[in-house]
Amino acid sequence: MTSVAIFKWAMNPHDERIGANGAIKWLANRPEIGDDDYLAVQVAKDADPNGEVVGLTMASGDTAFAAARGAERTITVEGLDAFAQPTQAAAALANAVREVDGVSLVTIGDSAWSPMTPSLLAAYLGWPCLLAVDSVVPEDDALVVTRRYGTGTQSVRVSGPIVLGVAARREEAEKPGMRTVLQARKKPVGKTHAATEGSPQLSVSGIHEPDARPSKVFDGADASAAAAQLVAALKSEGVL
Repeated sequence: MTSVAIFKWAMNPHDERIGANGAIKWLANRPEIGDDDYLAVQVAKDADPNGEVVGLTMASGDTAFAAARGAERTITVEGLDAFAQPTQAAAALANAVREVDGVSLVTIGDSAWSPMTPSLLAAYLGWPCLLAVDSVVPEDDALVVTRRYGTGTQSVRVSGPIVLGVAARREEAEKPGMRTVLQARKKPVGKTHAATEGSPQLSVSGIHEPDARPSKVFDGADASAAAAQLVAALKSEGVL
Protein backbone atom coordinates (compact mmCIF):
# COMPACT_ATOMS: atom_id res chain seq x y z
CA MET A 1 0.00 0.00 0.00
CA THR A 2 1.17 3.50 -0.79
CA SER A 3 0.33 6.20 1.74
CA VAL A 4 0.80 9.96 1.59
CA ALA A 5 1.63 11.76 4.84
CA ILE A 6 1.07 15.52 4.64
CA PHE A 7 3.16 17.82 6.84
CA LYS A 8 4.06 21.50 7.17
CA TRP A 9 1.05 22.80 5.26
CA ALA A 10 -0.56 25.44 7.51
CA MET A 11 0.39 28.82 8.92
CA ASN A 12 0.73 29.08 12.70
CA PRO A 13 -2.09 31.37 13.93
CA HIS A 14 0.12 32.42 16.86
CA ASP A 15 2.09 34.42 14.28
CA GLU A 16 -1.00 36.40 13.28
CA ARG A 17 -1.62 39.93 14.54
CA ILE A 18 -4.81 41.89 13.94
CA GLY A 19 -4.60 45.67 13.98
CA ALA A 20 -7.26 48.06 15.26
CA ASN A 21 -8.31 48.70 11.64
CA GLY A 22 -8.73 44.98 10.95
CA ALA A 23 -5.53 44.66 8.96
CA ILE A 24 -3.61 41.38 9.44
CA LYS A 25 0.12 41.26 9.95
CA TRP A 26 2.00 37.96 10.02
CA LEU A 27 5.23 37.48 11.92
CA ALA A 28 6.13 34.55 9.62
CA ASN A 29 5.88 34.09 5.88
CA ARG A 30 5.72 30.31 5.49
CA PRO A 31 3.94 27.28 6.97
CA GLU A 32 5.35 25.58 10.05
CA ILE A 33 5.54 22.01 11.30
CA GLY A 34 2.28 21.35 13.15
CA ASP A 35 1.83 19.55 16.46
CA ASP A 36 0.06 16.67 14.68
CA ASP A 37 2.50 16.25 11.77
CA TYR A 38 4.72 13.63 13.37
CA LEU A 39 1.69 11.46 14.10
CA ALA A 40 0.49 11.81 10.50
CA VAL A 41 3.73 10.15 9.39
CA GLN A 42 3.53 7.50 12.14
CA VAL A 43 -0.05 6.53 11.30
CA ALA A 44 0.86 6.21 7.62
CA LYS A 45 3.70 3.86 8.56
CA ASP A 46 1.55 1.83 10.97
CA ALA A 47 -1.15 1.33 8.32
CA ASP A 48 1.26 -0.81 6.30
CA PRO A 49 4.74 -1.37 7.79
CA ASN A 50 5.91 -2.83 4.47
CA GLY A 51 4.29 -0.21 2.26
CA GLU A 52 5.61 3.03 0.83
CA VAL A 53 5.11 6.32 2.66
CA VAL A 54 5.42 9.50 0.61
CA GLY A 55 5.79 12.83 2.38
CA LEU A 56 3.88 15.79 0.94
CA THR A 57 4.54 19.37 2.00
CA MET A 58 4.49 22.99 0.93
CA ALA A 59 7.74 24.11 -0.67
CA SER A 60 9.42 26.11 2.08
CA GLY A 61 12.07 25.42 4.69
CA ASP A 62 13.31 21.95 5.57
CA THR A 63 11.58 19.20 3.59
CA ALA A 64 13.18 16.26 5.46
CA PHE A 65 10.65 16.04 8.30
CA ALA A 66 8.75 13.02 6.97
CA ALA A 67 11.86 11.40 5.50
CA ALA A 68 13.54 11.51 8.92
CA ARG A 69 10.55 9.58 10.31
CA GLY A 70 10.41 6.84 7.69
CA ALA A 71 9.05 8.29 4.44
CA GLU A 72 10.89 6.96 1.38
CA ARG A 73 10.56 10.20 -0.58
CA THR A 74 9.02 13.66 -0.38
CA ILE A 75 7.04 15.80 -2.80
CA THR A 76 6.91 19.58 -2.42
CA VAL A 77 4.01 21.68 -3.72
CA GLU A 78 5.42 24.72 -5.51
CA GLY A 79 3.75 28.03 -6.23
CA LEU A 80 1.02 28.15 -3.59
CA ASP A 81 0.78 31.35 -1.59
CA ALA A 82 1.46 30.69 2.09
CA PHE A 83 -1.68 32.70 2.89
CA ALA A 84 -3.92 30.84 0.43
CA GLN A 85 -7.45 30.08 1.51
CA PRO A 86 -8.22 26.56 2.83
CA THR A 87 -10.15 25.78 -0.35
CA GLN A 88 -7.05 26.51 -2.44
CA ALA A 89 -4.65 24.66 -0.12
CA ALA A 90 -6.88 21.58 -0.07
CA ALA A 91 -7.24 21.64 -3.87
CA ALA A 92 -3.47 21.88 -4.34
CA LEU A 93 -2.86 19.01 -1.92
CA ALA A 94 -5.55 16.85 -3.56
CA ASN A 95 -4.07 17.36 -7.02
CA ALA A 96 -0.62 16.50 -5.70
CA VAL A 97 -2.00 13.30 -4.14
CA ARG A 98 -3.52 12.29 -7.48
CA GLU A 99 -0.07 12.42 -9.06
CA VAL A 100 1.19 9.64 -6.76
CA ASP A 101 0.46 6.20 -8.19
CA GLY A 102 -1.52 3.71 -6.16
CA VAL A 103 -2.34 5.89 -3.14
CA SER A 104 -5.05 4.44 -0.89
CA LEU A 105 -4.39 6.37 2.33
CA VAL A 106 -3.74 10.03 3.07
CA THR A 107 -2.87 11.18 6.58
CA ILE A 108 -2.91 14.83 7.62
CA GLY A 109 -2.96 16.65 10.94
CA ASP A 110 -6.47 17.37 12.23
CA SER A 111 -5.13 20.82 12.88
CA ALA A 112 -6.76 23.61 14.84
CA TRP A 113 -4.63 25.92 12.68
CA SER A 114 -6.81 25.22 9.62
CA PRO A 115 -9.66 22.91 10.65
CA MET A 116 -11.40 23.00 7.26
CA THR A 117 -8.53 21.61 5.21
CA PRO A 118 -8.61 17.84 6.00
CA SER A 119 -12.33 17.59 5.21
CA LEU A 120 -11.97 19.72 2.08
CA LEU A 121 -9.06 17.55 0.94
CA ALA A 122 -11.21 14.42 1.26
CA ALA A 123 -14.05 16.15 -0.61
CA TYR A 124 -11.76 17.06 -3.53
CA LEU A 125 -10.50 13.48 -3.69
CA GLY A 126 -14.01 12.06 -3.36
CA TRP A 127 -12.88 9.87 -0.45
CA PRO A 128 -14.38 9.35 3.03
CA CYS A 129 -12.68 11.09 5.92
CA LEU A 130 -12.22 10.29 9.60
CA LEU A 131 -11.07 13.01 11.99
CA ALA A 132 -9.58 13.03 15.50
CA VAL A 133 -7.64 9.84 14.74
CA ASP A 134 -5.31 8.43 17.40
CA SER A 135 -3.95 5.30 15.74
CA VAL A 136 -4.46 2.68 13.05
CA VAL A 137 -3.87 -1.07 12.87
CA PRO A 138 -3.95 -3.17 9.67
CA GLU A 139 -6.40 -6.09 9.75
CA ASP A 140 -6.57 -8.39 6.70
CA ASP A 141 -7.36 -6.09 3.76
CA ALA A 142 -8.73 -3.30 5.95
CA LEU A 143 -7.67 -0.82 8.63
CA VAL A 144 -8.98 -0.52 12.18
CA VAL A 145 -8.91 3.18 13.00
CA THR A 146 -9.13 4.41 16.59
CA ARG A 147 -10.34 7.95 17.04
CA ARG A 148 -11.68 10.17 19.78
CA TYR A 149 -15.43 10.05 20.06
CA GLY A 150 -17.20 12.15 22.66
CA THR A 151 -15.54 11.47 26.00
CA GLY A 152 -14.15 8.11 24.87
CA THR A 153 -12.72 6.42 21.79
CA GLN A 154 -14.25 4.64 18.83
CA SER A 155 -12.80 1.88 16.64
CA VAL A 156 -13.84 1.97 12.97
CA ARG A 157 -13.00 -0.70 10.40
CA VAL A 158 -12.45 0.86 6.99
CA SER A 159 -11.29 -0.33 3.59
CA GLY A 160 -10.55 1.44 0.34
CA PRO A 161 -9.12 4.93 -0.13
CA ILE A 162 -9.55 7.19 2.90
CA VAL A 163 -8.28 10.43 4.42
CA LEU A 164 -7.37 10.29 8.11
CA GLY A 165 -7.12 13.51 10.11
CA VAL A 166 -4.84 12.62 13.01
CA ALA A 167 -4.75 14.50 16.31
CA ALA A 168 -1.76 14.01 18.59
CA ARG A 169 -2.50 13.78 22.31
CA ARG A 170 1.09 14.63 23.29
CA GLU A 171 4.38 15.84 21.90
CA GLU A 172 6.62 13.53 19.93
CA ALA A 173 8.42 11.30 22.44
CA GLU A 174 11.60 10.59 20.47
CA LYS A 175 12.59 13.09 17.82
CA PRO A 176 15.06 11.99 15.13
CA GLY A 177 18.70 12.77 15.90
CA MET A 178 20.93 14.95 13.74
CA ARG A 179 22.48 11.94 11.99
CA THR A 180 19.05 10.64 11.01
CA VAL A 181 18.00 14.07 9.73
CA LEU A 182 21.17 14.42 7.64
CA GLN A 183 20.59 10.99 6.11
CA ALA A 184 16.94 11.90 5.43
CA ARG A 185 18.05 14.95 3.42
CA LYS A 186 19.65 12.55 0.92
CA LYS A 187 16.32 10.89 0.11
CA PRO A 188 14.56 11.84 -3.14
CA VAL A 189 12.56 15.08 -3.24
CA GLY A 190 10.21 15.75 -6.14
CA LYS A 191 8.30 18.90 -7.07
CA THR A 192 4.81 19.55 -8.35
CA HIS A 193 3.08 22.79 -9.25
CA ALA A 194 0.12 23.84 -7.12
CA ALA A 195 -3.04 23.34 -9.16
CA THR A 196 -6.00 25.19 -7.66
CA GLU A 197 -8.13 25.86 -10.72
CA GLY A 198 -11.83 25.63 -10.01
CA SER A 199 -11.51 25.81 -6.23
CA PRO A 200 -14.11 28.15 -4.69
CA GLN A 201 -13.06 31.42 -3.13
CA LEU A 202 -14.28 32.44 0.31
CA SER A 203 -15.45 36.02 0.66
CA VAL A 204 -14.12 37.62 3.85
CA SER A 205 -16.61 40.23 5.07
CA GLY A 206 -14.46 41.54 7.91
CA ILE A 207 -11.79 40.79 10.48
CA HIS A 208 -11.80 41.80 14.12
CA GLU A 209 -10.51 40.64 17.47
CA PRO A 210 -12.81 38.47 19.61
CA ASP A 211 -15.24 40.42 21.74
CA ALA A 212 -13.82 40.88 25.21
CA ARG A 213 -15.90 39.56 28.08
CA PRO A 214 -16.27 41.81 31.12
CA SER A 215 -14.29 40.80 34.19
CA LYS A 216 -15.94 40.18 37.52
CA VAL A 217 -14.22 41.65 40.53
CA PHE A 218 -15.14 40.47 44.03
CA ASP A 219 -14.61 42.57 47.13
CA GLY A 220 -12.13 40.67 49.26
CA ALA A 221 -12.93 42.55 52.45
CA ASP A 222 -15.23 39.70 53.41
CA ALA A 223 -13.42 36.53 52.38
CA SER A 224 -16.39 34.24 52.95
CA ALA A 225 -18.72 36.41 50.89
CA ALA A 226 -16.13 36.70 48.10
CA ALA A 227 -15.68 32.92 48.02
CA ALA A 228 -19.44 32.40 47.83
CA GLN A 229 -19.71 34.92 44.99
CA LEU A 230 -16.88 33.18 43.13
CA VAL A 231 -18.55 29.78 43.45
CA ALA A 232 -21.87 31.22 42.27
CA ALA A 233 -20.15 32.86 39.27
CA LEU A 234 -18.38 29.63 38.30
CA LYS A 235 -21.65 27.70 38.52
CA SER A 236 -23.41 30.28 36.32
CA GLU A 237 -20.68 29.81 33.69
CA GLY A 238 -21.02 26.05 33.84
CA VAL A 239 -17.50 25.53 35.21
CA LEU A 240 -18.78 23.87 38.38
